[in-house]
Amino acid sequence: MLFIGSICAIIASCFMYRNLRQMPCPIVIEQFLYEVKYTLLAAKEIIYAWISTKYNENDCLPQPGRIAIVTGGSRGIGVEVVKMLLELNMEVIIACRTPSAGEKAILQIRESGINSGQAKVYKLDNASLESVKQFATEIKKDYKQIHVLINNAGVMFGPYQETVDGFEQQWAVNYLSHFLLTSLLLPLLKAGGLPEQSSRIINITSCVQLLGKINFNDINEKNKFLTKRAYAQSKLAQEIFTKRLQDLLKKKQYYIQVYSVHPGVVFTELFIHSYIWKYKLLFQHLFKTPKQGAISIVYTAVNKAIENCGGLYINNCRPGQVNPDALNSSIQKTLFDISLQQVQLNDFFQYV
Repeated sequence: MLFIGSICAIIASCFMYRNLRQMPCPIVIEQFLYEVKYTLLAAKEIIYAWISTKYNENDCLPQPGRIAIVTGGSRGIGVEVVKMLLELNMEVIIACRTPSAGEKAILQIRESGINSGQAKVYKLDNASLESVKQFATEIKKDYKQIHVLINNAGVMFGPYQETVDGFEQQWAVNYLSHFLLTSLLLPLLKAGGLPEQSSRIINITSCVQLLGKINFNDINEKNKFLTKRAYAQSKLAQEIFTKRLQDLLKKKQYYIQVYSVHPGVVFTELFIHSYIWKYKLLFQHLFKTPKQGAISIVYTAVNKAIENCGGLYINNCRPGQVNPDALNSSIQKTLFDISLQQVQLNDFFQYV
């Protein structure tokens, strides 16, 4: 495994050379190390996925009457999650930046022969906290309860860019917007939870949370931006958030469970800013398909096997390894407090 990963890392570093040689030397070295770490980790995950194929399946009965929200549900893994939930006869809300893309996705799903369940589209731009608030207001106006919230929308490896709220894009889209959305929708999730079947919050993270570190002194990483480091930070933040929120919900005795999921190394348009996209004919045969990546997400959203097991990190429908920082109560509290300040909340539970 290490040999295969090392070969991949050498290939990756060669692909990146043209960009790296334009950077200052210390940054070149750090960027190179991240390339190696990412490639080794990806190689390990690809092999693990092949070995765990028999576990990556979801055997679940239909879930009529249950309502799910999927952010980023109009493309990639998200649309496959929507499709699987509709097959379970659920009502699914696609929350996406471009509603026409969501409507097109629903049309394609129906044309594929899936007629069960109900699907609706609402506008949500995860790069804008105001859009998150507007979306939550619309949902609260139209629904009294929600049973599943899948925080799936994400961006990866883009150049440095700040959102309208002044946050680094990967931090805002992958983590902070979902932090706020979850708080705003807690009343509906609480209303949907029952002793025998809790509501579920699913944070779509990544195995790269293992490489992450929260830079509390410079969350936006303005002083020295490395896109892979920023991405790993955002995914670790999701993992820390999962653990912290689960503890808080347990203390309040709400029938809501929080989980995180690594869907696998999945070939989607998220890699558009990576060398992998330039050589997609090679890598698309090594990585999971979006459909394969969606299985663990849907499993975590609905399967009874993990009922009342909140806080788990799921990889190929099995518990996986987490970054030790995600289990550190001091780091959890610090991140939670900073996140509250960033989204301008006094209390995460203030809307319940």
